[in-house]
Amino acid sequence: MTCYERDALNAPRQPWRFRAAELVLGGLPPFVASRVRTRALRAAGLDLGPRSVFWDFPTVVSTREGLRRLHVGDFCGFNTGAFFELEADIVIEDHVSVGHDVMFLTRTWDVGSSERRAATPRCAPIRVGRGAWLGARVTVMPGVTIGPGSVIGASVVVEKDVPANTLVMGAQKLSLAKWRTST
Repeated sequence: MTCYERDALNAPRQPWRFRAAELVLGGLPPFVASRVRTRALRAAGLDLGPRSVFWDFPTVVSTREGLRRLHVGDFCGFNTGAFFELEADIVIEDHVSVGHDVMFLTRTWDVGSSERRAATPRCAPIRVGRGAWLGARVTVMPGVTIGPGSVIGASVVVEKDVPANTLVMGAQKLSLAKWRTST
């Protein structure tokens, strides 16, 4: 069963516990009561590390069971405007920093003929390695793995896997291994 067929059976919606938490705490300004907000997200069904924090409510697009597809490690920080499309697993390892308005997209369509460019839908998981840093307005496309210690600059669309300890700015990839210190 493709992700598209599964969606026909389970229309994308946010589970009631997530919606209830958002109604109660969603009106708070960003960066206020972040630990309480994060506890509410855990209670709603998100798998979040014990010392990870959301500084604002994320936007989550998923089916009822979709919240189980997000796995966040320990000591991660998510700035305002985080967007998660949970049609496949998203694994974010420990010590990952996520900037403003970062999007994690797990569904796309294969390119079709000129009569219908968005042909067959497909879903693919995303993995962000330990210690990575995603700058503001980064978009992570389906099936991408971002290696440990990598830095993704602002407004980059990550379409291909990024090796460990790599700086991506625009279309350029630079190795961080030469100037990154080991601590």
